[in-house]
Amino acid sequence: MSKKQFIKRHHLIINKLRSKPCSFKDLQVYLEKHSFDDEENYVISKRTFERDVKEIGEIYNIDIEYSRSQNVYKIVEDADEGRTERLIESFQVFNALNLSDSISNQIIIEKRRLSGTDNMHGLLHAIKNQLVVEFVHEKFWKERNEIKTRKVYPLALKEAKNRWYLVVQDPDDEVFKTFGLERITNLKVIQKKYNYPSNFNVEEKFKYSFGIITNEIKPEKIKLWLSHEQANYVKTLALHHSQKVVFENDKECIIELYLSPTYDFVMELLSMGSEVVVLEPESLKNQIITILQKSLDSYKSVKI
Repeated sequence: MSKKQFIKRHHLIINKLRSKPCSFKDLQVYLEKHSFDDEENYVISKRTFERDVKEIGEIYNIDIEYSRSQNVYKIVEDADEGRTERLIESFQVFNALNLSDSISNQIIIEKRRLSGTDNMHGLLHAIKNQLVVEFVHEKFWKERNEIKTRKVYPLALKEAKNRWYLVVQDPDDEVFKTFGLERITNLKVIQKKYNYPSNFNVEEKFKYSFGIITNEIKPEKIKLWLSHEQANYVKTLALHHSQKVVFENDKECIIELYLSPTYDFVMELLSMGSEVVVLEPESLKNQIITILQKSLDSYKSVKI
């Protein structure tokens, strides 16, 4: 049996038991159906299934147990559903790309610069072992791109908007900072230990952030009006984990969030154009109006 088939069977078992507990017989029917659809053979013996249960626990930290009274298998502990979903998603994309040679006109891949993931392994090793890292970083925000060598304490990796960032503490000023992985080159892991800051919690640091910016803007309740069409997108891919729908009909939707209205969040709202309107707070509403007015003035004044 190929490794690909082995991994896909694990994912099928996880998905089936996440939807609801089931008997081994029901699971066999489910695996048989997918075997037919995928032109593979996922059907297994009871002994193989018990081995799969053990391996799923070791690889994904998902504990599956058998209930004798109900005659079903069920997930009793799912350590990190979000992380498991990303693993499954990555495998499915990998599987699809493997087919792309035979159906190259049907799978269109976005052409983009690599996001710096080649440095992930070295950075994770440094984070785990609390080792200092040194790298060259290019900053995009200056009029002339600034290139500087940094020596920092690596604390965590964070994803935002299809980009990966390194979260660090700068030993020179003890400030927590972020660096885009795609702008990091010449990475060196220095065999010098540092003490992980006791006052740092990566979840708390980004709890009220839209993306990667964490300045001193206080979080507040934000209420947005969305067109029905835009709401469908936002509901399937939430702007923030605090998002909730407070009103909806077949024409419009109102959502609430609780976050810091930083620059990247403002840019996200502007990208939706007339499909979104800020209802609260007044300060954010006025900020959006000012930016839109400046944009309109630019269109009127620029003549080439």
